[in-house]
Amino acid sequence: MARHLALGIGGALAVVSATAVLVSGQEPVPATAPPLPVSAAVFLQGGVSSYPLAPTKADMQRVAAYWSPERLKQASSYEPSTKPSARGATRKATTSAAELSRPPARGETTRRTVTSTTETAPGNGLAADSPPMVGKVFFKVGAKEYWCSASVVHSRYRNVVATAGHCAYALSQDRPVENWIFIPSYHDGRTDAGIFVGHTLYMHEDFAGKGDFDRDYAFVTVHRGFTWQPYTQAGKAKYRLVDAGRVEDKVGAFQFSSGKSAGRRVRVFGYPAGAQPDGTRPYTGQVVKNCGGTTQKKLVSAPTWQLDHGVRLPGCGFTSGASGGPWVIGYDSVKRTGYLAGVTSLTWNLTGGGRLDAISAPYFNAFTQRVYAQATRQFTG
Repeated sequence: MARHLALGIGGALAVVSATAVLVSGQEPVPATAPPLPVSAAVFLQGGVSSYPLAPTKADMQRVAAYWSPERLKQASSYEPSTKPSARGATRKATTSAAELSRPPARGETTRRTVTSTTETAPGNGLAADSPPMVGKVFFKVGAKEYWCSASVVHSRYRNVVATAGHCAYALSQDRPVENWIFIPSYHDGRTDAGIFVGHTLYMHEDFAGKGDFDRDYAFVTVHRGFTWQPYTQAGKAKYRLVDAGRVEDKVGAFQFSSGKSAGRRVRVFGYPAGAQPDGTRPYTGQVVKNCGGTTQKKLVSAPTWQLDHGVRLPGCGFTSGASGGPWVIGYDSVKRTGYLAGVTSLTWNLTGGGRLDAISAPYFNAFTQRVYAQATRQFTG
């Protein structure tokens, strides 16, 4: 029976709590305003590249104003593709059985994986075991808005968010995405913990340069967050930006980890929402879900995506929307923290049936450590 592979991608509707979006009492940026200019990559040591997303205060305010409640609501699933070939062709998010790695060893797909089914915990509006540092990223590619999953990772300046590379850099357009924001503790459109605008994107140069999904990870520094405060002026309801502080101070963070061997127990968090191959939609994308289990001991590959060192978790049926969500080792359900050892990149249909049955992440190694280290050096306020 044929096996198939599909990217785990962001895609569901979201509604923010504000009913109007103004920046410090000013009029909102019109929809027809030109986008921020795309800056050239800065190539750093060790194969690290960086891209300014919204580096100035004016840029930050412009991106903040862009994300009206309606735009957040209209954000949809993002289907990334491979990097265009020399002839300009791209490959969509599927591949044939011949391009997949070996079948799982006996017993690997039969390990019991537990997926949380608890939607909310009384009083806090979050999933019962949902880490507050997990959230959604929203961004724009071309003329459309999309979203993925992400989480905060510890850094000196308490301002770094980890997600998938394809949730920050659009290979089909060969440029960073636009208007990137992170909303931690996202739940049914609530933004109580703040909205954090991306400052600078850090990634391995081989993802943008070659479309190498062994490097499908990104670390984004963010500005201080904000919330919308309602006020009345001349009898009209308006909203102003109110500082929400640094993201790690607000919601905490996972510790970064790399070089861990495969065959470990992990807990994976994200916002799955898309349809299964059989057309069913078991997830809403409005709350954090989780899968737990043991990764396969042997690293996996998918040649179409230039993936040679993927870490796969069998038994997890996450669908589109989970991309960029954290893979956590040693998760503490009381403190709700642990060690970030990967981010969701691909979803797999190993058996060819009507349900996705595995997810994978790029292996976090010394190259990942270099990208993360560069991001931690940047102060953003």
